[in-house]
Amino acid sequence: MTDRQTAVSPPTIELRLNSSRLPLIWLGFLLIAAILLPDRTWNTLLVGFGGLFTIAYIWVRLLARGLHADRRLRFRWVAVGDRLQEQFTLINSSPLPALWVEVMDDSNVPGYQAAVVRSVGFNTQDQWRQAAICQQRGQFRLGPWAIRSGDPFGIFTFTCRYPASEEIIIHPPIHGNLPIPLPAGQSSGRVRARQRAWQATVNAAAVRDYQPGDPVRWIHWPTTARRDALFVRQFDLDASGDIWIVLDMETAVQLGSGLDSAEEHAVLLAASLAARALGQNRAVGLAAYGQNPQVVPTGRGQGQRWKILRALALVNADGEANLSHALQDLGQLARRGTAAVIITASSQADWIPDLVSLGQRGVQSHLVLLDRPSFGGVGSSEGLRQAIRQLGFRAQIIHQGEVGQPLEEQQRRGFWEFKVTGTGKVITVRSPFGEEARG
Repeated sequence: MTDRQTAVSPPTIELRLNSSRLPLIWLGFLLIAAILLPDRTWNTLLVGFGGLFTIAYIWVRLLARGLHADRRLRFRWVAVGDRLQEQFTLINSSPLPALWVEVMDDSNVPGYQAAVVRSVGFNTQDQWRQAAICQQRGQFRLGPWAIRSGDPFGIFTFTCRYPASEEIIIHPPIHGNLPIPLPAGQSSGRVRARQRAWQATVNAAAVRDYQPGDPVRWIHWPTTARRDALFVRQFDLDASGDIWIVLDMETAVQLGSGLDSAEEHAVLLAASLAARALGQNRAVGLAAYGQNPQVVPTGRGQGQRWKILRALALVNADGEANLSHALQDLGQLARRGTAAVIITASSQADWIPDLVSLGQRGVQSHLVLLDRPSFGGVGSSEGLRQAIRQLGFRAQIIHQGEVGQPLEEQQRRGFWEFKVTGTGKVITVRSPFGEEARG
């Protein structure tokens, strides 16, 4: 995603005298003394202090007119463990230097702090980058923010406020190697889907004329030889059915805190399974019943991926609805032949009748049980798994730490960046976190 400017609203400028009134008191005293007790000494001090005030005021006025700032966010969509990075620019078009400029930031991104003090000369600019590791998924904002500067004597200051703020989504990370298979489901009894796929699948339905950009491996050589022209295979969508991912977000069954909690493990699993299913051209939906339910109808493609990731970034395990309610609602949403992956940390069996009812509706379910003892809870996940398997459903247990990557590991490995060489070539380099780049 390209850079976007976060401050788009007109800034407001406020100029004021500093809280210390001592210089102003001295100026008033010298003025009274020069009037009541005419003397060269008083006049000299009055001119000196008055000139100091005048110079300070003119200095601040010129800075207020010529000093501007800009901040640009490199990527608006980042995952937990990624590096959030902004580029700041201070532009001073006034004929006087800004000896100190304080950047004040009111962003609420956990672990990110853009407040800093810089200096910039006259008719020049200063650039730097602020970065932080994304520690928590969710919807946050960058801004509002402001810059503050003043004269060298500390008499006047001005504040330039940028009231605009920008939304940033920190979504859960996606892991490619999960020990969880995707249930196949059925595509409403059809061997093939009626819609053509834009990517290669296992079903080659027909051939068509070759178009520039088609991969060479798609060429159907027998037809090409027979018709003396290039033809490529045309693929059908996979015959596997739709898949729903159901998250148990009831508060009562949650365990742990932070990235080691059952809630974060469930969200990470959901994001990774959804990405894998979408990569297989399957239609994926999400049902997570927190206090603010996040229900995303089934769909395909990159757009569906971002919808699901946004929903997972916003969901919280603060719901009152139990898993029985979630399964009953899924029975109204899912069609016959649909597959479902149900992720829960529950150790109770009161929702199993609803699971059986869901199976009778033609929904093929796969249970992912978060092991309660490994998350610091009580209750046996193994006994629940055996009960589910006896009913003919697939179930497996995920322990704490079995999936995911610690933030410290990501920080140690560093991050990939794009850099331009002296010859104009763009290359990728791995840079350690904390390296500050100056433009």
